[in-house]
Amino acid sequence: MLMSKNDKSTQVGNAVLVLVAMVLGVLIGLMTSETLGRKSSTLTPLQGKMDEVMALVEANYVDTVDLDTLSEELLSVLLNELDPHSSYLSARETERSAEMMRGNFEGVGIVIHREGDTTYVGQVMDDGPSAQSGLLPGDRLVSVDGREVTGLAADTVVSLLRGPRRTRVDVVVERCGKPMDFKLMRGVVGRQSIPYYDMFDDTTGYIMLTTFSSTSHAEFCQALTELQRKGMTHLIFDLRGNGGGSLQSAIGIAGELLPKGSQVMYTQGAHSHRRNVTVRGRGLFTQGGVTVLVDEGSASASEVVAGALQDNDRATIVGRRTFGKGLVQTDFELSDGSSVLLTTARYYTPSGRCIQRPYGEGTDEYYRDYVQQLMDETYADSAVASIKDTTPYYTVGGRTVYGGGGIIPDRFLTYRKDTTFVYYNQLSSHGLMNRVAFDQVKAHAAELLKRYPDEDAFCRHYEVGEALVQEVVKRGEQMGVARNARSLHAQRGLIANRIKAFIGQALYSDRTFYRILLLEDEDLKKMRKL
Repeated sequence: MLMSKNDKSTQVGNAVLVLVAMVLGVLIGLMTSETLGRKSSTLTPLQGKMDEVMALVEANYVDTVDLDTLSEELLSVLLNELDPHSSYLSARETERSAEMMRGNFEGVGIVIHREGDTTYVGQVMDDGPSAQSGLLPGDRLVSVDGREVTGLAADTVVSLLRGPRRTRVDVVVERCGKPMDFKLMRGVVGRQSIPYYDMFDDTTGYIMLTTFSSTSHAEFCQALTELQRKGMTHLIFDLRGNGGGSLQSAIGIAGELLPKGSQVMYTQGAHSHRRNVTVRGRGLFTQGGVTVLVDEGSASASEVVAGALQDNDRATIVGRRTFGKGLVQTDFELSDGSSVLLTTARYYTPSGRCIQRPYGEGTDEYYRDYVQQLMDETYADSAVASIKDTTPYYTVGGRTVYGGGGIIPDRFLTYRKDTTFVYYNQLSSHGLMNRVAFDQVKAHAAELLKRYPDEDAFCRHYEVGEALVQEVVKRGEQMGVARNARSLHAQRGLIANRIKAFIGQALYSDRTFYRILLLEDEDLKKMRKL
């Protein structure tokens, strides 16, 4: 998703259903924002016809119909017919989107964990309002301001906990069978778009960016500055799984890595003139080496940054072909707080490539084609093998690059083909490592925090015992995942790594989670051998 504030066969079919959850972050797309300030005083013939049909439905349909819901569904269908990324957002969805762009919200600063209809404190954010409250991860939420929460939907529990800053909320939890009352003060809670950065060795720095929010550019500058102070001369910039976000942040981040005057991108549409975007200032890191990690989940703003760095010969792009989201949506706010995200332009990389994948056959075929691409590339040794648009484009240094659907990496990282990994994936798909880890947190949070008072102590000294690994295996068997001794032997380290990462995330922060997770990151291992 990209946003700027003011400029403004059966196997494949089944796979599409799985894909929906992964691509929700991409659907909003490359966005700008406007407010509709004009209202027509007369109805067009089409508007009059729609009003007539709705009136007929209300007066004559066999069942009672919620016309508001029906109207919203009609808007979604209408916009979906235009292209895969024009869409309608309800007022609630619009606010959520705005919150994601802001990079913060107002609440108590805890992450909830759900098990069935029961809600637990999943994490106490280390820089949030409740950090010093005494709440512990694993505490079971009993009530919020006197309202019992067991059985309530997760969204309802979250809405009870959130509220304006400097307001109080009374939370009752259960810990070790005993009720405990906490009076919490709400405040502003930040959402870090860079959950982890560090030095990999004396000269190589690493930054992971998970989304492009309004705070991402500032976060990136802070990380860059700190890593340079530690001696960084080469940056690994991880954009895997990053579905996009703020266009201004993407432009700003690219500008910290490109020389002044470099072109970042341009946009153009039938009703919008070409708009060129260039680097205006002096970036923080324009001389050192840069490697950008991308994959099939990197989209929109991620593709703007990767494409700009590739076309300017500023970075080596490593990984797998990106999603291919190159449409610009303008956010038109409606009078009831809802909004229409309407495609108004396409964006192009400096060499003239449009990264948008073809969508002329409709939205369903658009995503089927994407799934088929993933399946084809799973067994390929190079992304070039599946290039459909062979039109050559050229970087500033004369290298040939291609468009027609995503950013094709300079160095291709194949998918993991180890058959023993199938067993791990089956356990992971049932969430078993997370479940076993959180059971440890529920039972031993206070003890673990006393023994390992900070992230460093936990990462260095905590070890996952064989009993926890076997508990994952046992639960897998209970859910129909047959024990596979060969695969378990091969993937035991990875299973233990995930258990430790989930425990660390609950006890400390997301940074702890990624710090541990990256130790077993196959793509990173392959990339560092190139």
